[in-house]
Parts: sequence; C-alpha cells; structure tokens
Amino acid sequence: MAESPRRICIFTGSSPGDRPEYADAARELARVLVERGYGLVYGGGNIGLMSVIADAVLERAGEVVGVIPEFLVGKELAHRGLTELRVVKSMHDRKAVMAELSDGFMGLPGGIGTMEEFFEVLSWAQLDLHDKPCGLLNTRGYYNDIVGFLDRAVAEGFLKAKHRTLLLVGDTPAKLLDRFAAFIAARATTRFERQPI
Repeated sequence: MAESPRRICIFTGSSPGDRPEYADAARELARVLVERGYGLVYGGGNIGLMSVIADAVLERAGEVVGVIPEFLVGKELAHRGLTELRVVKSMHDRKAVMAELSDGFMGLPGGIGTMEEFFEVLSWAQLDLHDKPCGLLNTRGYYNDIVGFLDRAVAEGFLKAKHRTLLLVGDTPAKLLDRFAAFIAARATTRFERQPI
C-alpha cells in the first residue's frame, strides 16, 4: 500500500502584513517544505500571505490542497490554481478537513482567524485528540507576546508545563521544521514503546 503524502497545514493571514519579511518568510517556508517532501494544506484563499505561500509551493511543483467554505468562494476569494480545492459547508467543516489531511500545524503571522485556528488545534493536542506537531513561525519576533503569554499562564497555574511544551517555536522555517521532525520522531518512538510485546 502506498504511503500517504506528508502535509503541513498552514494558518496565516488574509493580509500580507506591512513588512516584506513576512512574505519572504512564507516563500522560504514554501521552499523548505517542497525540499523536504511536504505538501501544503491551507485555507484555499487567493489573498494575503495565504496566497504567497500557496503560489510559492506551486512554483516549485509542490502539492497544495486548499480547503475553503462556500461563502468565501462566493466572495471570489478562492485560489483556482491549486493541486486540489475542497469546498466545504462551513468554517467548522474547513477546520476538520484541514486537520484530517495534515501531519502537523503551523501558524505564520496573521490576525484573529489565524490565532483562532491555530489555538484550536493546539488545544486538541492538549486534550490528546491528536499527536501532531503544532508550531509558530516567529518571523521578526511576531509571536513573542503569545509565547510570553503562555509562559505566564504556566507561572500562574493556568497551563501545565507539559502542555506548554506542545507549542514549538522557530524563527526560521528550517529550524521550525527541524523541531517538527524531532517531535514526530519522538512520537513514533513513544508509540513503538507502547505496543504490546
């Protein structure tokens, strides 16, 4: 039986942001994803950093699967040049399909929607609903305050230290994907050790 493709789900902005470094980091991530044999799963949009990373993966002949709700297609925001575009009924369906298709989750700079989507999958990891890596690409220290918030939550007794370690952070795409690879390897070892003799 053929092995299923490895894919990383990216949550990022429908805006490009005000600094060119954000788009540069998205393009660099696309390069590293394709070089390491990962496909991209993302929200299916043709705007902002979402479009930047999708286009950059496609330019390198990588696989891009977009998942978009019908109401956004109606607003003509869907990317029509993807490897595959899945149109779903709702935002809830979108997140479920993206999670099912992906082997890990990564947040690039973005706003409320990016944070909502990323923290939902991170909370699923905390609840043992999946054991896939979750990480933030911390371009220009964009996520420093979020990381600090989670450290404060540990210090104040609202988050267990073991759950804080579920969040992987890297300031370059290569470093973050190295952390993903180490997380997946550790998970595989743990699974092997749990198998009955």
